[in-house]
Parts: sequence; C-alpha cells; structure tokens
Amino acid sequence: MNVGIVGFGSIGTEVGKALINGVEDFSLYGITSRSKANAQERIDKLDKNIEIYDLDNLVDNCEIIIDCAPKEAFREIATKCINKERKLITVSGSGILDNLDLEKLVKTNNSQIILATGAILGLDALRAASESNINSVTMITRKPPNALTNAPYVINNNIQINNLLEPKLIFKGSATDGAKAFPANVNVAAAVGLAGIGADKTNLEIWADPNLKRNTHKVQVNSDSAIFEMSIQNVQTPENPGTGKITGLSVIACLRGLKSSFKIGT
Repeated sequence: MNVGIVGFGSIGTEVGKALINGVEDFSLYGITSRSKANAQERIDKLDKNIEIYDLDNLVDNCEIIIDCAPKEAFREIATKCINKERKLITVSGSGILDNLDLEKLVKTNNSQIILATGAILGLDALRAASESNINSVTMITRKPPNALTNAPYVINNNIQINNLLEPKLIFKGSATDGAKAFPANVNVAAAVGLAGIGADKTNLEIWADPNLKRNTHKVQVNSDSAIFEMSIQNVQTPENPGTGKITGLSVIACLRGLKSSFKIGT
C-alpha cells in the first residue's frame, strides 16, 4: 500500500526513515511539506530519493496518509482524505479536538481517521474504563524548560522559565484549554481527553522542571471499573526537545497494526 507523509519535520523524517528501511506491506510514495527547501535538505541527509509532491497528488495516489504537520493544517488534510476515502493516521490530538464536526463526514464517506498513541501510554485502559463510568482524569505533564519556551501560552503571558531553579506550574486547567495553549507540546493531553471522559472534563497541569532531562506525563484515572495511574518518561528528539522519540515509533506501530494478523489491544 502506498503511504504519503504530510510534514517532514522530526516526526515525519523518522517515519520516512522507517518506511525506506522497510515496513512490510507499505511503501513510501512521497511527502509534502510547507517548506520544500527544508524537506529536501532532510532528504539529502537520508541519502535516499524521496519525491516531494503537493497534497492533492499524495491523496490521489496513496491509500494511507500520515499527518505529521502542525495542527493548523489538520482540517485541510483530513477533508481531502475523507473526500477520497483514505485512511489518515495523525499524531495531532489537538487537531482532532478542534475538528470533531468532521466525524459525520468520515462515516458518510467510508473513511477513517486514526490517532496514533504518540508520546502517551495507557489509552487502551482509558478507553476500556470509559465503557463504564469515569469519575475523574488528571494529567500532569512535566518538561524541561527548553521544551516549553516556544509555546504560545508561555510567550503571550510572558512566563519566564529559562533560569528556573525549581519546578514551576505554568498551566492548570482543562485538556481542551491546554491543547489550545500548547498546540505543539501537549497533543497527549488531547489524546487522553478523547479516549476518556472528554477533554473539557480532563484536568491538566503543565510544569516547567529544570531538574528533568526527559518529557514526563502522568495520568491518574478514577473510575467505577478501576483506579489506575500511568507514567512515562520520553527521550527527546535531538532537534525538537518538545517531541519524544517514541511519537514517530507509535506511527510505525500503528501502520503495522493495520495489516497485522493479530490485533493487540483495543
């Protein structure tokens, strides 16, 4: 099956590398990027020939589109995929959260949008718990300050985090508001909200912690079926400290799952 990648930053590049090296049943058709020059520079470093196309070409020629672009591009990408009855795999939980009205169109057009697990864990357990009653979900994200300095919320509110000596709480609110305030940093919060009781009811704290070298997420769930807590420490990608290495790997795992004889988890 032909696969197209939209967005060729740190995540898109990792997914592209994996496809080039071989993922059974899938082949990389090409990519698209808002900056062809930057994309070509990355391609040159891979020492592989990857074609750069426009979005329409990718959607016309690929059964599966992988969205690794900023969330602002999600609606355009999703709409084109839906109209062509393509499968769309995305890591943009916040993109889905902002475009839930597309669900009816997805069903009508026999398409599918799949949210890869990205940098979070335990979504299977959270989805299972949501089949009964969930009383509360709280997510606590802690990141080194350099992973948060470019977040719009930090800049717009003039929050100083560069010379911290101790952890600082920089956001407390719903996952919905957190996803809007930190669109490139907490896609995981949107994913947790979508899998559980909804992003509006999911509590979120974001901390800048100078003692950390890894991005950490803790999710606490209280439900009628189970009370559980999940925690993950993600190794940062070298070029983007706000992104965990496991995010790109989750996309590849998602791809393999589409053709797997055994489906593990929900």
